[in-house]
Amino acid sequence: MPLNASIRDKECLLKNVGVMEFNKQHLRLASYAAEFQELVDKLSAQEPTLQDWKHIDALFARISRFVTEHFRLEEEMMLQHGYPGYESQKKQHDDFVKKLIDVQGDVRGRNIHFTSSFCSELWTWLFHHINVIDFAYRDFFISKGLN
Repeated sequence: MPLNASIRDKECLLKNVGVMEFNKQHLRLASYAAEFQELVDKLSAQEPTLQDWKHIDALFARISRFVTEHFRLEEEMMLQHGYPGYESQKKQHDDFVKKLIDVQGDVRGRNIHFTSSFCSELWTWLFHHINVIDFAYRDFFISKGLN
């Protein structure tokens, strides 16, 4: 999917993972990724201002907090219900958090060159993780009566 596709188009490509709360959270993650994409598009033609950096700082803080909470909730539910793919999910989550920490270092260092590659990585990871990795727990959680 091209990065410049609308957020609506991208949201439509997110699969239903069988747990409504997680579906809602996935849409919120997609909205953060879209906000980041808009910022990258804006900054591709200019050097970031102090205001732009404040926006980037605030956005990364929101993304980091939200991702941490979302992963915690997913992992708790997996453990509570004995999901057999927990270890693999946990590793994917941990790897993504490490990537966010690396990018946060670039943001703090005011390195604007990370943005385009990270934006592409963010969308790629988001779609793959939700549509393949998270989708794999759909039938499991539905069988446990969760939705």
